[in-house]
Amino acid sequence: MLTKRSLFLVATAAFATSPAFAQETVEDVAAAEIQEPAADEPIEENAETTEVDEDNMADMLNSRQQLQQTFTLKRTVNGEVIETDKRTVTYDRSDPYRETEAGKTTVEQLREKFDGEALTRTEAFEEAKLDFVIADIDRNGRMTAQEFARLVDSWRETHTRQAEAPTEEIARQRKYDAFLEEIDPDTAEQQTEAFALQKFAFMAGAAETLSLQDYIREQMLDFDSMDADKDTILNGEELMRFRALNRGETME
Repeated sequence: MLTKRSLFLVATAAFATSPAFAQETVEDVAAAEIQEPAADEPIEENAETTEVDEDNMADMLNSRQQLQQTFTLKRTVNGEVIETDKRTVTYDRSDPYRETEAGKTTVEQLREKFDGEALTRTEAFEEAKLDFVIADIDRNGRMTAQEFARLVDSWRETHTRQAEAPTEEIARQRKYDAFLEEIDPDTAEQQTEAFALQKFAFMAGAAETLSLQDYIREQMLDFDSMDADKDTILNGEELMRFRALNRGETME
C-alpha cells in the first residue's frame, strides 16, 4: 500500500528589511525631502526649510519591510522520500500569521497547495470511500444519481477536487469559467449537475444506484486510466484530468 504525506521539516529564520537597507532608505528619503543649497548659491531670506516628519518616515519604512520564510517540504511514499522542494513565503502585512476565524494562515495554504499537487492510488481509494459516505445521505448503503450530483456540486461550491492547472492556457480558461460562474451561478450549477448525471449513468450502467464497492471500483479505474506512467501517483496533467473525470467533465 502506498501512502503519501507532506512535512514541513525545516523553516528558516524569518527576516525583515536589513539594517543596511533601512539606513539607505532613510538617507534616500532625507535627500528627497531636504535639498540643501549649493555652497555658491545664496539662501533666500524667506525660503522655507522642509523638516523631516519622523513619524511618517517610520510608517513608510515599516510599510516597505517584507517578512519572508523558507520551508523545506518533503513528499514520502511508504517512508521513502520521492520529492523535496523549498518554497519561500513572502508575507504581506495583512496576511494572518496565526490561524484565525477569517481563514487559514499563509503557511497552511502552502501546505495544502503542496499536498494537492500529487495523489497516490491509496489516497484516491480513501477519497472514494469518504465521498460515498458523504453522498449517501439516507445511509442505505446505495448512492443515487441525485446524491452523486449533490456531491459533485459541493466540490464546485467549495473549490475542492480540482488540481492545479498544468499550463497557462488551461489556467486562463479556468479564470474565464470562474467569471462566467460569477455572473450566472444558476447556469453553472445546472451544467455541473448535467455533467454529474452523465458521469453517474456511465458508472452505474443499467443500475439505478451504486454500492460502495461499485463506486470505489469506478474511481480506481479512472485513476489507472489517467496514470500514464504507471507509477501509482498522479500529478500535473494526470491529476488534473483525473479530477475532471471525477466530475464528469471532458477535456479535449
